[in-house]
Amino acid sequence: MFGKYSKKVGFSRGVIFILVLVLVASLSLAGCGGSKGSATDAGKSGQSGQAGQTTKKSGFNIALLDGTNANAWRIQMEQNMQQVADRFKSQGIISNYSVYVANNDATTQAQQMDQLINSGVDAILINPVSATALALVIDKAVSKGILVMAIDQHINHPKVISVTNDQYEWARIQAEWLAKQLNGKGDILQFDAMAGAPANEVRHQAFADVLAKYPGIKVLKQVNMDWDEGKAKQLMTSLLSTYPKFDGILCQDGAAVGIINALQEANHPLPKAITSDEWIAYLRLWYDINQKNPNNPLNAIIVENPPGIGADGLMIAVNLLQGKKLKDGVLTSDPMDKENKNAIMIKPTVIITNDNLKEWYEKTKDKPDTYYIDSVLPQEEIDKLFQ
Repeated sequence: MFGKYSKKVGFSRGVIFILVLVLVASLSLAGCGGSKGSATDAGKSGQSGQAGQTTKKSGFNIALLDGTNANAWRIQMEQNMQQVADRFKSQGIISNYSVYVANNDATTQAQQMDQLINSGVDAILINPVSATALALVIDKAVSKGILVMAIDQHINHPKVISVTNDQYEWARIQAEWLAKQLNGKGDILQFDAMAGAPANEVRHQAFADVLAKYPGIKVLKQVNMDWDEGKAKQLMTSLLSTYPKFDGILCQDGAAVGIINALQEANHPLPKAITSDEWIAYLRLWYDINQKNPNNPLNAIIVENPPGIGADGLMIAVNLLQGKKLKDGVLTSDPMDKENKNAIMIKPTVIITNDNLKEWYEKTKDKPDTYYIDSVLPQEEIDKLFQ
C-alpha cells in the first residue's frame, strides 16, 4: 500500500519515515507548549492562582498595575517593589519589570491589564481599584497561563492569590482601642477611605463589627476622605459646624494629620481619642502636641500597615513563577471573600500608643515626614512560606 501511494505522489518510504518523525516531534512540542501551566491547573492541586510547573527559572517579565500612586504610601510601596525588582534583575531572575498607574479608574486598569496580556508578560501584580471589576480580564490572563496576584488589597477571584496586610485586624485593633478609651460610650466621627476599594470595605466591616459590641458608642457621621489628607481636613472643617461636640474619631490612614490640623486651626479641643495613621508626619505632630501639653496629651494609636507588602508580594510571585509550591495552611480566606482560600495575610506587629511614642519618635528621626512606618520580609522569610 505504501509503495503504491508513494509512487503515485512521488514520495519514497524514506521521506514518509522522516515525515512521521516530524509529526511525532511536533505533537511532543505541542504538549510542552503549556509548560508554564494555567492557574486553572494549579487550582486543581489546591493552590489557586499559582503558576504551574515550568522549566523556566529566570528571565521573567513582570508588571505592576497600581490603582493610584497619588499618595505617599503608594509611592513608598512602588519604591520598595522597585528595589526588589532591581535585585532580581541583577541576578537575571527578572528580565523586565514595568509599572502602570490607573489613577483610580477601574476601566483604565482593566484596559492596562488587557494590553499586558497581549504583550506576553509572565506575571501581573495588581493593587486594585475595585475588588471585582477585573474579573473578565483576569479570566483571560489565567487562560493564557499568566500568574495574576493582588497586593495590598484583596481581589475576589478564585484564581488570584492576594498578598495583603491583614486589613481586618488592622482596623479591629484600632476600633477596640477607641472603644476602651471611651469606656464604651460616647459620640464619634468616622472617616473611611475610598468607597468600593477592597481595603476600605474590609476596614469598614471591622469597624462595624467592633462598634456593634458597644451600643453606647454612636457614630454621628461617617464620611469618605479617599486617602487624601487635604480632603480629610476639609471634611473635618465642614463637620465642625454640624457636629461641634464629639468624643472620639475613628479613621483610616491618610486622614489624621488633616483632621488634627483642621481642629487646631478652629481652636477646637482635640478628641479624647483618635485612631490611625502610620505616617511619620502624624507621629511627629502627635509627639509635638504632647511635648507642648504634657498635662493634656493627645490620646492616639498607630497600627502599622507597611507599604513593604508590595515587595513581599513580588518575592512570592517570583517563587511561584519558578514552580515552587506554598505550604499547606499558608493560604487563608479574606474576611470579604470567605468562599475562597486564596489570601496570604500579614498581621500587624507594630502598635504605638503614648506608652511607646517617644521610643518610635527617636527611632524614626532620620525619616522624612512623608515616610510610613515600614517593613519588608527578608527573602528567607518568604522562602519559609514554600515547600
